[in-house]
Amino acid sequence: MLRLDHFVLNIENKPDELNHLKKRIAGAGYPFEPTWGKGTKGFKAGNIWIGEQYFELIWLLTEDGGGWKDDWVEKYNKGHRGIIALYLMTDELDNLRESLIDRGIQVSEPQRISFRWFFGLFKKTMPWRSLFTPPIPGTSLQICFGELDSPQLMEKVRAYMVPNSADNGIFGIEEAIIKNNFSEEAISYVKNLFPDLKQQGSHLLYDMGSTRLSFESWRETLPLSIELRAVTTNPTYANKDFQIENVKVTNIFYPTSNLPIYFSEAETKGHRKLRQKKHSERFISVVKNFLG
Repeated sequence: MLRLDHFVLNIENKPDELNHLKKRIAGAGYPFEPTWGKGTKGFKAGNIWIGEQYFELIWLLTEDGGGWKDDWVEKYNKGHRGIIALYLMTDELDNLRESLIDRGIQVSEPQRISFRWFFGLFKKTMPWRSLFTPPIPGTSLQICFGELDSPQLMEKVRAYMVPNSADNGIFGIEEAIIKNNFSEEAISYVKNLFPDLKQQGSHLLYDMGSTRLSFESWRETLPLSIELRAVTTNPTYANKDFQIENVKVTNIFYPTSNLPIYFSEAETKGHRKLRQKKHSERFISVVKNFLG
């Protein structure tokens, strides 16, 4: 079973704008620490955690990208900003790859993202494998697929998903709606990528059970954009929204009794305690480093 996981966005390397973004999205219930993501001397990532899903905001510090994905570095240097990849997670990556190949879709070998840090002395390898497919025709958006090295890893990494909107009662993204003036070639490609797509009004809907992916074709010639629907049980943040580049997030209110089961099962008191403990440890570490 596939499920929405994370969204990779290229943004400008402007610290003042990041600080402004931090303040702006806090009002919608999304805490954010721009300096806490991974990075090297060549690139930096900032994560906005939404339950077990997240935004991965990428900005380059050097032209070569310092170990970031080569083709994404090239696009960044040519001026691309906004979403460049939408990740779906699976528990059967190798079988999925064979299925994509059987349908004639070009797909990479399973790859790991690795980069060197601390003056190149250490190498960091992410604990998952990824598949990369070509961008949807007429756009720069790639649909990527990932799989953790083991299901048990999720229990360990949950503690590092901080700071997290789940602590404000915003538990995850239930639907991603991709909007564009899709060409016939693009629609054919998307249907081949997701054979179980169903037509619902102006949308092509791929229902993954716990999460959904929709494609909406506009008649107007407008740039690609994505709307994400986030699940919240907190009326304070109902209908609040924010936008980063061409991606908009809107909070959809659910009474606790009607919370979709995927999000209610993903959030337990134990998970929250782990996050709070790790958040405190990280904060203390930052303060100690600042004080020397």
